[in-house]
Amino acid sequence: MPFNGSNGESRRSSMKVMLVGDPGDERNQLKAVLAGLVEPQLEIVEGEAANAANLSENASVPPDATLVMVNGNEEAALTFLQSQSLHSPRPTLLALLSARSAGLMKRALRSGADEILFIPLDPGEATRALLKVSEARWRTERREGGIVISVTSLVGGVGVTSMAANLALALESLHQRVALIDLDLQTGGLAIFLNLDPEVTIMPLVRLEHKLDSIQLESALTKHPSGVCLLAAPKRIEEGELVSDITVGTVLDLTRQLFDYVIVDCGDHVDENGVAAWERSDHLFYVLNQSIAAARSAWRFIDLFERLGLTTLEPHFILDRYRPSHPLTEKAIESTLAKPIYAKIPADDRTFETIEMKAQDLFQVAPSSPVARAMLDLAALVMPRTEPAAQPENFISRLKSAFSTHQSR
Repeated sequence: MPFNGSNGESRRSSMKVMLVGDPGDERNQLKAVLAGLVEPQLEIVEGEAANAANLSENASVPPDATLVMVNGNEEAALTFLQSQSLHSPRPTLLALLSARSAGLMKRALRSGADEILFIPLDPGEATRALLKVSEARWRTERREGGIVISVTSLVGGVGVTSMAANLALALESLHQRVALIDLDLQTGGLAIFLNLDPEVTIMPLVRLEHKLDSIQLESALTKHPSGVCLLAAPKRIEEGELVSDITVGTVLDLTRQLFDYVIVDCGDHVDENGVAAWERSDHLFYVLNQSIAAARSAWRFIDLFERLGLTTLEPHFILDRYRPSHPLTEKAIESTLAKPIYAKIPADDRTFETIEMKAQDLFQVAPSSPVARAMLDLAALVMPRTEPAAQPENFISRLKSAFSTHQSR
């Protein structure tokens, strides 16, 4: 159970929900069920599919969840769901179906519904679904401290580990305090990539009998010569099974209090630990390259991610080892995914060979290379926008200028 605060009662305010459907007895019955729920406390507003969009957009406080009755005029309800699913940010969308039809369920989910409930509405099912939304909102509101960035993929060998490490190095070079967390627990690639041999890994934090504190966390970190701190994966492959999503959540919540940026290498698969990291992330970067397999896997990831219902997080797609002359173009990949490419990291085999041979990092070996410049551009994109003070043009101000240019594209 999450921490309740000093009074244990007031950590959550009431939750605003919009009930959308044709007026009548059925909508009145649904409203009565919602009003009767003990938890979460609800503020209920009503509307019809034809005008609910305007009601939602013009509201001073947007709803946390929208419940859409898919009965009678199904097309209007599904069209409304689809229009609301395109908004960012958007409320959690729950479709209320009067018939347990597999075909209708598929249509509702494809129209953007995050979850399906059925009419007559079961109070227990409604409580479960709305508590899930409430808990997600509370976690977002409780986020304090540094920015968490998760890096993931469904395909091995596309550069997840190098992306996480080089982004951390780029942010460190901009005088940010940066921590790396290796959740690719079996591979443990971050320590290898950074030429580190950690004496301590995440395992002492897994075995803690008491609440994790900053001293215990700092004692588990390994410092890279650049200043980046690494929480390494276990040394033994089988120990990775002992790391739970609860441990990951606790570690991330504390790490973001100590660092400006926390970069999480989630590896090339999806598990509970990765999802726990995504739930706490401000940015999620999905890495792919110019291959058909990578593009297809990215499309599968989009489908999975939408079904997870993490409505406060939008994944961004990073094209690694990009070659303009490659037959599978950036435009073709964007068309396949129906998503834009957020950033491109150019292919530079010679630089990475030098990094490996010299056992040094990117910003030691080739700080002016196209790869290094691309990583600095990506770092600029995740740094909060600030108004530059009047001063002579220097490296940092040029980066801020580049950041503004990227944002305007």
